[in-house]
Amino acid sequence: MVEYLGHGYQLVCGLAYDELQRLCGHSSFGALRLFTPYWQTIAPVIVQDLQRRPQVAQYVSDLLSISVADFLRITQAFTIPYLVLRKRRDILQRVADACGRTVRTLCMEHSNMAAILTSILLQTSDDMENLITTLLKSISSEFNQIDCAELVRTEPVLIASELLKTAGDTDDSRRLKAKDAIRFLANLTQNKHGVSRTPTKQIDATGPFFATHVLGIMAHLSDSINEGKGWQLTPDKVRCLAAIQEMIKIAKNHVSNGLPQISACLRSAIDNPELRNQAFASWITMMSTLGSDEIAGLVDPTFAIIAQFWNAFTPRIQSQVYSLVGELFEAHSNLILENVNTIPSLASIPLMSKFEQEIVRLKAKTDTKRQVQAFIERSQNENATVVTRALVELEQFLREHEGLLHEYAMTEPPDLVVSRLTRSLLDTCLCFNESNSDVILLCAKCMGLVGCLDSTRIEAVREKGDMIVLSNFQEAEETVDFVIFFLQEVLVKAFLSATNSRAQGFLAYAMQELLKFCGLNSSTTFRSREVHFNPNFVRWANLSESVRSTLAPFLTSKYVVTAATVQPDCSYPIYHLGLSHRQWIRSITYDLLRKGQGENIEELFPVFSRIIRTQDTHISTFLLPFAMLNVLISGSTDQQQQASEEMLAILKQPLMDKDVGARETLILCSQNVFQILDYLSRWMQEKKKQINGSKPPGTRTSRTSSQYSLENVQAQLSRIERVLQMIPADVVARRAVECKSFARALFYWEQFIREKRYSDNASAFANDQEFLYERLQDIYTQIDEPDGIEGISAHMQVLNIDQQILGHRKAGRWTAAQSWYELLLSQKPDSAEVQYHLLTCLKESGQHDVLLNQVDSFQPSQTSAALPFAAEASWVTGKWAKLESYCTMAGADLSENFNIGVGRALLALIGNKPDNHSVILDELRCRTARSLTTSNTTSLQTCHDILLKFHVLSELESICRAQNTENVDKSELKIILGQRLNMLGAFMSEKQYVLGLRRAYMNLNNKFSKYDVAATWVASAKLARKAGFIHQAFNAVLRASQLCDESAKIEHSRLLWREGHHRKAIQSLEGAIAANAFKSQEESQIDESVTVTNQGQRRHNNLSKARAHLLLARWNDGAGQTQSDTIINQYREAIDSHRRWEKGHYFLGKHYNKLLESEKAKPPHKQAQTFIYGETAKLVIESYLRSLGFGAKYIYQTLPRILTLWLELGDDAGKPLDSKYGNDEFRSQAVTQRRRQLEAANAHMKRYVDRLPAFVFYAGLSQIVARIVHTNSSVYAILLEMVAKVVGTHPQQALWTLLAVVKSSNKERAHRGRQCIDRILESAKKTKEGGRELKALITHGQRLSDQLLHVCEGEIKSKPSSVSLSKDLGFIHRTAPCKLVIPLESTLTASLPTATVNADMRRHQAFSHDMVTISTFLDDAMVLNSLQRPRKISIRGSDGHIYSLLCKPKDDLRKDQRLMEFNAMINRSLKKDVESSKRRLYIKTYAVTPLNEECGLIEWVDNLKTLRDILVNSYKQKNIPVNYGQIRHQLDEACSSPDKVPLFTHKVLPQFPPLFHEWFVEMFPEPGAWFAARLRYTRSCAVMSIVGHVLGLGDRHGENILFEEGNGGTFHVDFNCLFDKGLTFEKPEEVPFRLTHNMVDAFGAYGFEGPFRKSSELTLQILRQNEDTLMTILETFLHDPTTDFIGKKKKPSLRVPETPEGVLESVRNKVRGLLPLESVPLSIEGYVHELIKQATDPWNLARMYIGW
Repeated sequence: MVEYLGHGYQLVCGLAYDELQRLCGHSSFGALRLFTPYWQTIAPVIVQDLQRRPQVAQYVSDLLSISVADFLRITQAFTIPYLVLRKRRDILQRVADACGRTVRTLCMEHSNMAAILTSILLQTSDDMENLITTLLKSISSEFNQIDCAELVRTEPVLIASELLKTAGDTDDSRRLKAKDAIRFLANLTQNKHGVSRTPTKQIDATGPFFATHVLGIMAHLSDSINEGKGWQLTPDKVRCLAAIQEMIKIAKNHVSNGLPQISACLRSAIDNPELRNQAFASWITMMSTLGSDEIAGLVDPTFAIIAQFWNAFTPRIQSQVYSLVGELFEAHSNLILENVNTIPSLASIPLMSKFEQEIVRLKAKTDTKRQVQAFIERSQNENATVVTRALVELEQFLREHEGLLHEYAMTEPPDLVVSRLTRSLLDTCLCFNESNSDVILLCAKCMGLVGCLDSTRIEAVREKGDMIVLSNFQEAEETVDFVIFFLQEVLVKAFLSATNSRAQGFLAYAMQELLKFCGLNSSTTFRSREVHFNPNFVRWANLSESVRSTLAPFLTSKYVVTAATVQPDCSYPIYHLGLSHRQWIRSITYDLLRKGQGENIEELFPVFSRIIRTQDTHISTFLLPFAMLNVLISGSTDQQQQASEEMLAILKQPLMDKDVGARETLILCSQNVFQILDYLSRWMQEKKKQINGSKPPGTRTSRTSSQYSLENVQAQLSRIERVLQMIPADVVARRAVECKSFARALFYWEQFIREKRYSDNASAFANDQEFLYERLQDIYTQIDEPDGIEGISAHMQVLNIDQQILGHRKAGRWTAAQSWYELLLSQKPDSAEVQYHLLTCLKESGQHDVLLNQVDSFQPSQTSAALPFAAEASWVTGKWAKLESYCTMAGADLSENFNIGVGRALLALIGNKPDNHSVILDELRCRTARSLTTSNTTSLQTCHDILLKFHVLSELESICRAQNTENVDKSELKIILGQRLNMLGAFMSEKQYVLGLRRAYMNLNNKFSKYDVAATWVASAKLARKAGFIHQAFNAVLRASQLCDESAKIEHSRLLWREGHHRKAIQSLEGAIAANAFKSQEESQIDESVTVTNQGQRRHNNLSKARAHLLLARWNDGAGQTQSDTIINQYREAIDSHRRWEKGHYFLGKHYNKLLESEKAKPPHKQAQTFIYGETAKLVIESYLRSLGFGAKYIYQTLPRILTLWLELGDDAGKPLDSKYGNDEFRSQAVTQRRRQLEAANAHMKRYVDRLPAFVFYAGLSQIVARIVHTNSSVYAILLEMVAKVVGTHPQQALWTLLAVVKSSNKERAHRGRQCIDRILESAKKTKEGGRELKALITHGQRLSDQLLHVCEGEIKSKPSSVSLSKDLGFIHRTAPCKLVIPLESTLTASLPTATVNADMRRHQAFSHDMVTISTFLDDAMVLNSLQRPRKISIRGSDGHIYSLLCKPKDDLRKDQRLMEFNAMINRSLKKDVESSKRRLYIKTYAVTPLNEECGLIEWVDNLKTLRDILVNSYKQKNIPVNYGQIRHQLDEACSSPDKVPLFTHKVLPQFPPLFHEWFVEMFPEPGAWFAARLRYTRSCAVMSIVGHVLGLGDRHGENILFEEGNGGTFHVDFNCLFDKGLTFEKPEEVPFRLTHNMVDAFGAYGFEGPFRKSSELTLQILRQNEDTLMTILETFLHDPTTDFIGKKKKPSLRVPETPEGVLESVRNKVRGLLPLESVPLSIEGYVHELIKQATDPWNLARMYIGW
């Protein structure tokens, strides 16, 4: 058409012009945009006849609405090469004139010269250099002196790129010319002297050329493919992809430097359907051409792409793919084997079945946990395709192994693989949240299948990279560390995720310059002999492999950027209404970076500035705090003032309620200010620590440079302190509340309260106190902390009604709160807030019918906020018409509400629209997933609500699938649903929500019977009963009864009992049993058309009957009004109803144990014969053993008692009876009977030693080996078998315990230990391997034990702080590696099976396959400066990590070991309790491993600080002197009489103001971490205070109470002062536990009220509930013949027990709440109150030892 514009006939010209004009008119874009892609062919046609037919150029220019000169300028890149080749000097001059340049200048412009040279190189010539010079000279005499080689070297990248495009064309002749041209270009560019014209053989420089220029070539080609410089036609993009393919073919391994860029470019092209086939053809070439090392990281993406896009490939590509996969399996089998766990499945492609079978075969060797770990790795990939395939397979994997995953989550302790999987899925979802909806949908499905994990048991906190530049970029090493951190954590991730080539180019330049700044180049990547002296190599080696591979090309790249345009100075304040968050953060970061001062800063900050404006806000957000600190420290006074006022202006700017956009912007800006304040605080605290650590103690010198430096640091600190003081705490607190950053609000508001308390006088503070505490209470209502409000309320003089209601709501007293809101609503019927609170109360208390009535009473304009409540109440009550009306009323405004969405899904199911149902569920998943943010995914606790939604949606889909899919096993589904409910742990409200939805779906699903629905009502009733909602529980029982579920009568009876109607409860239960209600239920259920087996159904009903009989037996047993024989028969009825039920056997054994204890307390002449003969003990043993045979739920209650009674029976069988037991004949008969009972007990023990898995006896191994020298030969023989079984099955863990016996100083114990080893080896010989591995392990373990004893006992003559293990202590390093696990709590603790898998105990795996064993010992050991000089040694584990142990000499650690077992038992009880697990109550425990009676190993816990060190340092920093002489005198006087206690309170204490709270601020400057740490400290302190009091733990001075620097938890050491031994000290310890003013002050504004008091009460409650277990464990300790737990007393005391029986009685009295000399026990609350009162009593504290 363009050619016709120059036609000789004017009519033809006009027609052509009209057609072109019409084309331009129909185009959606302008004429210029229409012509631009075709200039390559059109422009030369127009220009070639410019002199002869100028009208063509004029017509085209008119079409484009530009001048001819502009046309010539725009098209110069396409016309100049054509004109040069044809030597059209005249037209070139015309183009040059149009551009305002000479011909030479015009041609020398980089893009023009590259195009000219490309065109010339594609010509045929024997002397290409001569052709180039000839043609250039022909167009301008100025080229007469041109050097061809130098000319080519100016633009090798552009020339090579164009030649490669031609090489990829289908025209064979042009392809050959292009390849020759590339070879010529490479040789000419690489050879400084040009191409040799001599006939000698020349080295091909093609490979090195591409190695040098691959990054530039890829940048150019990527620009075209990704339209970085404007729109491109698809054929042009395909040519670029073919060019990449040709480059790989030509250069082969030499392109490896650009492999990340090549793969990223091809991946993005593969996502484009129009480019997919050519892009993957290039990918195939890459995989086929490169070597194993290069493609190692591309195997997984290759398989992922194949699986994802197979159906989109052409048959030709599919054929190539098949060949490629075959080649990978043959030529790169090692890569397949290494990556088999992460290789995506090809099961969806029938053609690939051969390869899929091989993959499945290789994966079959991997256990489930490792498969899960492989999915975790795959989901963390940066590539969306790899992640998508991983998640598709993970979803299927989770469906197949859902039960096993739940088992991992429910074991004790939980398996970490489940939390890691959830953490990975959360991070993946967050990563792709804005870019890939398929990924986030799959993540949501997978998280739903994993389930909402109980965050009180399992946590998955995101690892947070942290960096503080203390020197403000002045110190080179620290600055380099910052740059490396910035590269790894920010820039590399941004580079890999960038889709815009321009943005990627700037990032590439920045990474290149930063690597150069760090001194990292190609030479640093190679290990040299001087590695230790080359920190750069170490830094490079410490980077992850993926980061190194991304950065490697930039070690040698040569990116340049044009000079930046000078930006005008910002006008402060920068923030103003209408400015977006993106604009603000970029502007302020850029401005602060420009103002940076310092040598390193002047080099770095300009680089940072170049990437601020082209990238997303992540980079600006990261750099802002560092740039702000620099300006505040180094900037001028005006700059500091501007920066400070900017932050203050943002915090003071009121939020706009109506303008949502402005509100969100201000919140985001405020969060950035919070980030800056956090960094400033952390910097200041770390700087202070640095100063205190570097100050020379007590030295006085002249004004040296270091002193000037110190003064400079002090000035810097003063500046930052002034800035922080400029921003009032109350301003930050208010904005934090508005931003829903409640921990921060609390952090600053408490600071504000402290300021008011100490700055105002007492009366002024008292006037403000109510207001201050009211605000504090308001903040606590928003925090997930159940006790804070009550703690604050305790300090308020009068609670108004709102505060009282607040307390009711926070404590879960919903009915009390409901009454008030109903009254208030009658007064304020239009109050939306009151309506919302009332509906919340009704929902939480389960009054759904009342809730619906309440909603119906609202005005139509008021129902919007109530609809989510109404939707839930509708489906819970099954009122589908109401649900439909509410969902209709919701309209578009509430379309995003989760409950409304679920309601619509239910309606789709009712309307028989399963496809709509699935679509709605997926929409809900995506919508919920998009609500995930960085802040709400920091831990499982913070995203609990979101995970619950995923959990619910997964269950709904599973229940729905049961109806639509024939092969779904309903009984298996019910088991899984039961497991999923248990996983929710202590979250009762969430469980009720889940059960309500299950019922709704089951009612609409004909696969589920009415009995299945009834079972959910019974479960709801149990939950409501346990939560104290009796009305809700009765209602649920009634619903279950209406569905003819007779087992609901059990729950009904429980409710009657709970209400105090004991007689009625028993009668109800007896009536149900007598009526054979459970049998009738069985028969009616079998008639239902459901897919279950008769046997399974009968088992279920038998279990219901067993539960009824057991409950009746327990009630009668507890009431004490029924004869023992009757109760035993009732227990036996329960067992007969279900013989394989663990619980029935356990409680029968418990009843026998109760009889035994009762008989033991009687005088000999009143004891029953069954007790004297040992029959009662045998019955306890038998019942408890049977219980263990069917589950491990009660293992810690039963096993210690079994062993104790059995061993005592063995002891008694060989002893004559005391004369008190009657005449000789009776005593002789009793001895005979005892022996018979022992034989019977032994027979049972033998049977169960064979039958039970080894981990059962591993739980009591310390007790077993303690009695290994038992005098009875038959008992010893069984003990021997126990030890042999445990050690033979778990040698890597259990050998540590046995080796201590072998090394015993007691010859008999050592001999028995060796006999155990002989027996173990004898048993091992029967295995296939003949016990060779076990024998080697035992031998190795003995050698290692000897060496560790040497380390413990080795004499250290002087007082060094560190020693060499080999040189100073004679340790032989050849003892490592060793297959024994490193003795840590995590490696030595066996996991127990959950209640859901108790049917097959033998299947349970007690220890992980990935056990951390000893790899090597580090030679350096630290010597602690205490009396016995313990040594800290370090071990490198098989996982590569370093673990530390304390080798403690001259100390019998068996006492510590048993006490840790006791604390572990308490921890288990705390986790089982709903309220304590909700508060995460715990005792910090650690592994203690005795090596013999005098030495042992203690697991080293890092980052601990003693209370004494913290306080001494704090007082030292505040210049508060400690005059011990004066204090001793004052204390002596104060404790001389109660009347003189004011001396202590008014003179001693004021000398030491409470400063402990400052340690938490220093260690945890980020408010969220600060609040969590303080809460952890408060709660752990409470738990240990109560447990310590019960055990009589004393000597709690400041060295024996430590705190974890990582989380604030309390950590106690030194347990030698037990069982009230402190009362025998010279200065008796009168306080029950340490609760000094410093400790109380650090609890927060509420002191010991709130969390401390409540945690103390819960701990005591747990101890009372588990009194029997507690006493059983203690009894085993106290009767251990090898250890003296009572010890010697410094002086006798009537209050201190002397015998084991006395100790047990003392502990029992404390647990029951009996104060000394009192006979009436106190309630839990009363006893805790009394203890706190005693602990804080000034009279008691004044009488304590001064060093305490």
